Amino acid sequence: MQNSSVLLFIIKVLFTCFILVFSSIEFAQTSDFRFIIVIGFVLLLMFIDYLSKSIFHKENQGELLAHGEKIKKMEAELDSLHEVSKIITSTFDAKIIMEHTYNELKRITECDWYHVCFVGKKSLEPILDYGCGNEILKKIANIDYEQYVRNLIEKNSLSEPQIEILSNEENREIMAISLNVSDELIGAIFIGSSKKGAFSEINLSFLKSLACYVAIGIRNAEMFNNIYSQKQEIEALYEEAAASNEELNSYIKELDKTKEELNEKNIELLRLFDDIQYGYLQTVMCLANSIEAKDPYTRGHCQRVMEISCELARALKLSEEEIKDLRYAAILHDIGKIGISANILNKTEKLTDEEFNEIKKHPIIAYNILKDVEFLKNGLNGILQHHERYDGKGYPYGLKGKEICIFARIMCVADAFDAMTSDRPYRKGMDMESALKEIKRCRGTQFDPEIADLLLMMAGEGKTY
Repeated sequence: MQNSSVLLFIIKVLFTCFILVFSSIEFAQTSDFRFIIVIGFVLLLMFIDYLSKSIFHKENQGELLAHGEKIKKMEAELDSLHEVSKIITSTFDAKIIMEHTYNELKRITECDWYHVCFVGKKSLEPILDYGCGNEILKKIANIDYEQYVRNLIEKNSLSEPQIEILSNEENREIMAISLNVSDELIGAIFIGSSKKGAFSEINLSFLKSLACYVAIGIRNAEMFNNIYSQKQEIEALYEEAAASNEELNSYIKELDKTKEELNEKNIELLRLFDDIQYGYLQTVMCLANSIEAKDPYTRGHCQRVMEISCELARALKLSEEEIKDLRYAAILHDIGKIGISANILNKTEKLTDEEFNEIKKHPIIAYNILKDVEFLKNGLNGILQHHERYDGKGYPYGLKGKEICIFARIMCVADAFDAMTSDRPYRKGMDMESALKEIKRCRGTQFDPEIADLLLMMAGEGKTY
């Protein structure tokens, strides 16, 4: 471009010289002043054209210089944005980002101090986080920076950074730049200068771009730090879990060892329990034998009552534990006869009223004999109530219906059935058919009808006792 201008200038000079030479020759030959005037006028036009172009060139040069300054300034701003972007992508330390941002702002805006106020994510309250530079100038301005950020929060409509001049006095100028990520306000940057009009020529687009970079960098740093904190917590929990797991494994080994010891103890206890149960059974059988020794006509009666009672209990779907208690109660139901005179028990004639009243005492006597024996406690009421009647006319208390315990209602049927079919000193035993007819006749009066029907059904299936 410059070479073309020089070449054009040389052509113009040569052309002018040619006109002057030609004019001189023509004047010498003709001595005509009109031609000279025309030539002078042409030269004047050329001179005016030269002057106008020179002036225009100077103006263009001034504009080019101005554009050059703008370009240099834009290059500096782009360099700042580039530097900030490099810092943002290379660190998650918010303090480093803030320090670098201040250095770039100071270079571009020549600010004297810098302050950042962040907003707490949960509390939504401003948190003073970082500041540097001349703190005195910041305090002289008498601005409530936290309240300013609160006001921004209340607006809650900022989608891009907002720039505002907060103070524009003669000896200082303060500018606020909001920090936004999407539609969320995370804080604000405050910069101040001791020079009036210091921020008048700053490119606001540059400041907004810088604020966007900083906001994104701070949010990324916050997210990274949160993730890092969570990672540390998870690692700590993992270590605790590993330690707990190791401790738990140790406990499991101890428990396994204890379990083996308990199993051995349990086997030993089961053996002892079997021995005790056998001892209980021996005791019960001895007691039952003592009854038969005093009343030989009842020999086998307690055993048969026990067997009938257990069969009835199974048909009623009683538990095995209940059947065990019933077995003890049935085989001992007549133990109270130990306290009755042998003359009365073995009398062949009809008993007097007084003698029968003595006989009626045997359930209470049995209860008093056995009441302190622990393993018989669940069957005591059965022994005490086995002569109660379903209609309430039995003894010793005249209980009726469901007032009588299930063991006693079962034994009442079993005892009566065996007594009717057994020989006694005062009579011969009934045949099976006659005994069943008597059971049927007395169902609902002497006997629980459900249990009586059950015995009749079992006898009909061919079960004999």
